[in-house]
Amino acid sequence: MSHPERDRILVVDDDAGMRRMAQRVLAKLYDVVTADGVTTALKQLGERHFHVALVDVQLLDGDGYSLCHQILGSSPETDVILMTGSLSEPDEKLHRSLEEGAFYFLFKPFDRRVLRALVSRCLQLQQERRAKEKYARELAEDLEKARAFQQSLMPQEAVREAGWLLEGRFQPCDALGGDFYFTLVHSDASIVVAVADVVGHGVAAAMYCGMLRSVLDAARRRHPDPAEVLPELTSGIDFFEGSRYASLFYGQLLPDGKLRYFNAGHPPALWWQTNGKVTELETTGLILTSILPQEGTEVKEVELSPGDRLLVFTDGIYEALDPSGREFERENLARFLEQSGDVPVSEALDQLLERVRAHCAGRPVDDDATVLLIERE
Repeated sequence: MSHPERDRILVVDDDAGMRRMAQRVLAKLYDVVTADGVTTALKQLGERHFHVALVDVQLLDGDGYSLCHQILGSSPETDVILMTGSLSEPDEKLHRSLEEGAFYFLFKPFDRRVLRALVSRCLQLQQERRAKEKYARELAEDLEKARAFQQSLMPQEAVREAGWLLEGRFQPCDALGGDFYFTLVHSDASIVVAVADVVGHGVAAAMYCGMLRSVLDAARRRHPDPAEVLPELTSGIDFFEGSRYASLFYGQLLPDGKLRYFNAGHPPALWWQTNGKVTELETTGLILTSILPQEGTEVKEVELSPGDRLLVFTDGIYEALDPSGREFERENLARFLEQSGDVPVSEALDQLLERVRAHCAGRPVDDDATVLLIERE
């Protein structure tokens, strides 16, 4: 049966007695290698990895401070404990040791128990650090998988069906977001659209986002009409706890150009008509939450003419801040619609996001941003 590899300790001191003492004290627990100077120590360091290096400050062929710097430069995971037998200028020696990145500083002679305890603590902290780094790597890998999965749930391409063209963009501010949107064609040739925003962002928001999407998807599969979806949805959101809530725009696009929709506390969609007029499709009810009644939410209907466009978005778009803290604002979204009526849908979306990025001027976004552009062809 193989034995676990023992931690390796390097003792660098030009005093043979000191090297022998350190070896006797530590050899029962660790693999101890000794060196009488900088040259020998660098040779040992080039041949194997050491977990801890005990280094005397004054060596015949150099100084321990420089050696400490070299060790940490080539092997950052090695901890260096500096030692000295000189009691002159103790504060200066301690300060220099800290500057060079030493783990600790010892004055000789020292108690053997102190040496054992110090090396043991040093190795324990290394083990804890490795465990944290491993956990962080695994967490990052899991978040990346979750991010890829969440992205895969979003529409991967534009939808062109029954005289409608739909395309959207989703940009989370963290690895995971609390927004989602979908564009789905039903067997009756109608198209259902949804844009939702769960409060917050990150892992918790993504979890609630997934549950809301699941409830909404189950309801629209049974019947896509907003009047049928709404009561099923409001009865199925009991998973929202306390202050958790979401806003949602849900609509059904019909082949004759009509849009039936409800808006539960979501930012009003912007309707651009070919005559240049921009109209807000106001909210029709309260936000989705388990603590507020939903009976007052209405289903409304509008009819889009050929060439008309509808922009549905989350507040992360118009609340994006520039370095001075000024929002992008909804007025700029309406102005963009007015200016981009002749620009192809896909290109128009890219231009809009570029305007938002230019507004932020390098400032990190604070919220998830989702936008969906619908055109009646």
